[in-house]
Amino acid sequence: MPIKIQNDGPELRATNYWDSEQAAAGLCYLTANAGTWRLLVPEAAEGALEEMRTGRSAIIEPSIHLPGRCWDVVFDDGSDSPFSIAVDRRQVDRPMIAGHCRLAVWTARGKQLDLACEVGP
Repeated sequence: MPIKIQNDGPELRATNYWDSEQAAAGLCYLTANAGTWRLLVPEAAEGALEEMRTGRSAIIEPSIHLPGRCWDVVFDDGSDSPFSIAVDRRQVDRPMIAGHCRLAVWTARGKQLDLACEVGP
């Protein structure tokens, strides 16, 4: 099933992602619009929200653990080991462009977090 996203500027108006096989498998999805990357976190992965909320800002960078296959979304909390989540490149709906943006974390219940973000090369 192709993932469909309806945008309202940087906000997520609607998506069929929550009912997808990928969401059922606990895979997160990255979608962007209007200067904001949105990390869609399915119910099966919502346990990570507490760790995500420790971040003061976010960084999206090529994965150091799975180079060439994933992007790491790092929730920078100022520590030496911030929480991060790897998102498979097939779970991203457009090319990454280096620069400043926002990162919003969404669940089926709505937006859970909104942070300043830097996309790395």
